[in-house]
Amino acid sequence: MPPFSKAKKIHTGFCLFFLALGMISRVLIYAKGENLWLEETLFWETFKSQIGGFSISEYALRFLPLLAGIATLLLAYIFAKREFGVEFACIFLFLLVSSDTLLFYSVNFSFYGIEAFLIVLCLCSYGKKNKMLLILLLTLASIFCIVCNYTENVDGHWFNIDNFFIQMLGRHFINFHYFVFGPFVWVNALLFVLPLCFGSFFLYKEKRSLLLSVFIPIFILVLLHLLKIAPLGIPYNDFMRSMRNWSQMQVVGSKYLVFIIPLIFIPVAFCVHKIFLKLGTKTLIAVLSIFALLAFSSNSIRMHKGIGSPQSSDILRQISENATAKSLVYADSVSRPIFEYYISKGIFRDNPNFNYFYVKEDGYMYLNDSIFIGKYDGKAEELFNVMKNFKAENGFFFFTFSDFYCIKESNNLIAHIQKNYTGKSSGFQSKQAGAAWVRL
Repeated sequence: MPPFSKAKKIHTGFCLFFLALGMISRVLIYAKGENLWLEETLFWETFKSQIGGFSISEYALRFLPLLAGIATLLLAYIFAKREFGVEFACIFLFLLVSSDTLLFYSVNFSFYGIEAFLIVLCLCSYGKKNKMLLILLLTLASIFCIVCNYTENVDGHWFNIDNFFIQMLGRHFINFHYFVFGPFVWVNALLFVLPLCFGSFFLYKEKRSLLLSVFIPIFILVLLHLLKIAPLGIPYNDFMRSMRNWSQMQVVGSKYLVFIIPLIFIPVAFCVHKIFLKLGTKTLIAVLSIFALLAFSSNSIRMHKGIGSPQSSDILRQISENATAKSLVYADSVSRPIFEYYISKGIFRDNPNFNYFYVKEDGYMYLNDSIFIGKYDGKAEELFNVMKNFKAENGFFFFTFSDFYCIKESNNLIAHIQKNYTGKSSGFQSKQAGAAWVRL
């Protein structure tokens, strides 16, 4: 092992690099001001009365998650350095900064990144004199996160334990873009499970109370599974869908388990830390340089391409430019929250003749958000009948596409247009959003 002071300086330098990289990537992606994801608009719809009304920008909505994401890295460094030293802090920061999921939810208007910050904040309470305090805080924080994340209807499906460990460990936690083996996800999982197991063993010998704290959320999740507490079931369909659609431009794994990431990285980093204690100076620099390159490459993909959100505003501007007083625009039920958000921002301000309709949560259609039209039974013909009844000459259909929500309605509409309006329709599309233009 290199002399203590020299090794410490090397690790400190790389710690500063990882901190700077993590903060810069978050700020740069945030500064892009990309359009909101569907789930973000659902959050906006739920809390718009508490967050300043209707016309609030993407920057304002994502500002708190951005602060939480940056604070997560800073507090993680403080905790790791205080409890294990700068060598461990270097590895721990590398794992956190390389996590695509943590990066995504640091610039996404949701609670998931804030939950990870809450967990790291609890970790900072750890110490020799208050071990039980950490266990209590993490138990309460885990229950809070689980209750917030899993209290939705999941169609009675429960997650499979085997799928949980293989898929989640293989793709959710090792999700910087290099340890990927396509269908051989178990190999990916093995690369994570081995240091997780060895690191847990080392932690058991040195800091048992911390090891117990690390696995508290998993104990709670498994207990809920065994007890079959239906309201807290893990959304298996959503989870497996995200697994199948893994790519560099998608969030990896289940968003509902983001809060576990800082905890599960502790034993992994501790195992690697034990190995690093035996490295010479040159080897140490070489290994850390490879880690730095991996982290930089992973973050640069996001900094260059953004978070892959649908470019809904571009599509809606094109609709506005082509819509006339005799046009009628329909937003399908999945896309309605995004449509409402950008209407609230005045995207159609320059088109006073703009008219639209969509289906609300009650299953009824409304014109311009206020005029009752009638019940919608899910048939494409009903939408065209509405347009004809209002004597529209042109119909526009706005769609957004998401891995987490059903797009059956959009597919049925597109199929109906292709079948019945050949030569009278056209379309335009951007990233994960599109529209069909039909001349009636």
